[in-house]
Amino acid sequence: SSQSASSKLPKINQAKVMKRVDYEMFNTANDLKYVENTDNILDNVFVDGEKIGEDTGRGIAGMIDSSLGYTSSNDMPAIYLKANEIENLTTKWEKDGNSFVAKGYFVVKDTGKKYPFAFEFNADYMILQEWYGKDIKI
Repeated sequence: SSQSASSKLPKINQAKVMKRVDYEMFNTANDLKYVENTDNILDNVFVDGEKIGEDTGRGIAGMIDSSLGYTSSNDMPAIYLKANEIENLTTKWEKDGNSFVAKGYFVVKDTGKKYPFAFEFNADYMILQEWYGKDIKI
């Protein structure tokens, strides 16, 4: 191969990715354990292509509820999703090798429909950005 061993990107541990995505969606503590920059998390979350941002007055949970077609329950949107069920997870390093993107689908409990998501992680598996619903353009 023409590529040197030193420039090869490490293999992404998909089990670790799934654990972190699961934790972000299904833990009820909301402690942002795996988020790199907790100070501006809302500026790094997009639902249906819309940036949540600090001044929208809407939380992530409410926007995901709406994206799923439910009225906000003041609960985690995970109540509508099958816990620990992620389908078609794919991971890909960015060209610079500093981060990678994981994409997949959550499964909706009552319909079986697939709800798309994507997360960007740094090399330490800390979450940099999150996307949910339609219009995920990465």
